[in-house]
Amino acid sequence: MKRSNDYRIKLLLVGCIITAFVTQPAIGSEPIADAGLTRYAAQDPVVLDGTGSYDPDNSGQLRYAWRQISGPSVAIIDADTATPTIAGSIQPGSGRDTAPQPGEFIQTDEIQECEFELVVSDGELTSLPDTVKVIIVPDFGANRMRHVNPPFNPDKPTFIYFGGGDCIVGYAGISCTLDDPDWNSKANVIDFASGYEPDPNYVPGNVDAPRTYYQLADMIIVYLSSVAPNYQQPIQTSGWSTGGQPALDVGIHLNLTYADARYAVNRVTLLDARACRDHSDSILKFLDSSVDGEQCWIDNHRGNTDGPFPSWPSFYPNVLRVGSSLSHVGVPTWYGNSLIDSNMNQFNHGVVGGIYWSVLGPGKNLQLASTPGVVTYSFKWVGTESSGYMDFWDESNHPGRLPEPVTLVDPVYTEDHNGVILSCEESENAVGYELLFGSDPYRVMDYEVISDTTTPPNHILTIIPSDKTWWTVRVRDQHGSTIYADPISMVAHNPNPANSAVHPDTWATLSWNEGIKASSYDVYFGENFGDMQDGTAVVFRSNQIMTYFIVGFAGFPYPDGLVSGTTYFWRIDDIGADGTVIHKGKVWRFTVSS
Repeated sequence: MKRSNDYRIKLLLVGCIITAFVTQPAIGSEPIADAGLTRYAAQDPVVLDGTGSYDPDNSGQLRYAWRQISGPSVAIIDADTATPTIAGSIQPGSGRDTAPQPGEFIQTDEIQECEFELVVSDGELTSLPDTVKVIIVPDFGANRMRHVNPPFNPDKPTFIYFGGGDCIVGYAGISCTLDDPDWNSKANVIDFASGYEPDPNYVPGNVDAPRTYYQLADMIIVYLSSVAPNYQQPIQTSGWSTGGQPALDVGIHLNLTYADARYAVNRVTLLDARACRDHSDSILKFLDSSVDGEQCWIDNHRGNTDGPFPSWPSFYPNVLRVGSSLSHVGVPTWYGNSLIDSNMNQFNHGVVGGIYWSVLGPGKNLQLASTPGVVTYSFKWVGTESSGYMDFWDESNHPGRLPEPVTLVDPVYTEDHNGVILSCEESENAVGYELLFGSDPYRVMDYEVISDTTTPPNHILTIIPSDKTWWTVRVRDQHGSTIYADPISMVAHNPNPANSAVHPDTWATLSWNEGIKASSYDVYFGENFGDMQDGTAVVFRSNQIMTYFIVGFAGFPYPDGLVSGTTYFWRIDDIGADGTVIHKGKVWRFTVSS
C-alpha cells in the first residue's frame, strides 16, 4: 500500500462532498494516438485497436498509419485503419473472394514479441507515436481449453478448473463439477474437459520426473486476450487431484512469465490434490509471484485419502487449510455445494472455507496473511458433501480466525457541511481499520492510507488528495490477513457511452452513476476538448437532477444528429445543495462510427 506524502489541496466540503479548486493541464490540438493494449496470439491473426485515438479539436477526420518496428516479420492488413489485422502472412484470395486473406502465425518453442507503432493525423497535424505489442506464445499443440458458459462476460471474475487424472495426464470427460446455474451466473467458468498434458519436456512414463503445465497458461492467456483485452476482474485457478499441478503452474506461468496484471492469478484452490506431487516448491513460487502489487494466496482442501505417496505433506504452511473426512471425489463436490448451502457459506465467526473466499464469494476481497513456515488458519469440515458444519482443526495450536467482510456505511456530514465521516460497520476479528482513497476501483493495492485506527473510522475529514475520488475501508486481523469492501465513488462515474467508446448511432442518451449526495449535475457536451476542459458557456448544456441527458434529437443539442466519424466530449460536474461545484468531472469522450 502506498502511503503518499504528495502535494494535497485544501478541499471545501460544501453541502455534501468535496470541491477541488484545480484544473487539468491544457492539451494542444495535435491528435492523440492510442495503439491499444498488448495482445496475445497463437496461430490465429489478431486485430489491434486504435479506436481510442482522437483529435482534441475535431479539425479533421483521423487518418491512421501503422507499422511494425521490431520482432519477427509479420503482415499488417488494413494498416491505414483504426483496427488493422496482424497475421503471420498475407495469402491470396480464392474463388469469388479475391481479397487478401490473413495467414497463421508461425509458433516456435519460444515467446516471440512483435511491436507496432501507430501515428494518426487530422490532415494538418500529426500525433506523437504510440506503440503496442503482439506476443506470440510458444506452440502448445491442440487447444483443449473450454469456456463452460459463453459468452465471456468481462464484468465477471474468472474461475478455472482442472479435473483429475493419472498424476500426469488429465482425464478427458471430467468437466468442471461447478458447472451449474449458480456458478455460471456469478463467474466465467473455464475447464479442460477434453483432458490436458504436461509440457513437451516431460519424460513420459516416469511419475517422478519433473513436469510442468505451463502450456495450459499459454492457451488461457490467448483466449482471455481475445475476449477481454482490458480485463480487470480477478482470476482464480483450482485443481482436483492431478489438477492441483496445473492449477499452481498456470498461476506461476501467467504471473512470472507474462506479468500482465490483466491476466494475473492471485489465488489458487487445491482440492484433495496431494496424491501426485509434493507442492512445497510450487506453493512457495506462486506465493512469491505477485503482479503489480496484488498479493497471491492459496487455500488447500483435503479429504481422508492418502493416495500412493503418503509421505508427501497433507497440508502446507502459509496457506488456508481445510481438512475433512470426505472421500477423494467428495471434496470437489463439497466445494461446489459450498456456494449455495447456507451452512457452508456463512462467516461462522471467521472459521469458514470453500467458496466463501473464492472470487465469487462474499469474502472475495480477502488477502491471506503471509506467514512463512507457519500454519495460522486450520479448519475442518464435519459432515457430508452437502451438510455439516465448520470447526477448528486444532484451535489450541492454530486459533486463527479470518476477518469479516467489510460493509461500508453512508457518509455522515457535519452540520456546517465542512467535514465528512466515511466509515464502515464493525468487522468481526478485525484489530485495525484503514480508510483508503484511490483513483481506480480495481487497484486498491495502490490506494493511499488516510487513517489507521483500531475501530471503524470516525474522524472528520476536511482534506483528501485531489485526484482520488474512490474510497473504501480495509480491515486486518491480528495475524495480518486483510479484507476490504468494493470501493465507492464519491462523484459522478461510470459513463455511458463508455469513455473512448465507438458509438453506433447518430444520437445518444448520456448517462452516469450518481455521486454520493450530489444535489444536481452540470452537463457539458461538445466537440472541442479545450472548451470541455475549461467548461466554457458554448458547451454548457444543463443543470439537472436526472442522471441522463439526450443529444442528437430534435429539441436537444445537435437536433440534426451527431456526425459520423466525429469525436464528442462530455463532462459531468457534481453540484452541492447551495449551487456550488463540489467536484469538477473528468472529460469523457466517444466517437460516432463512420
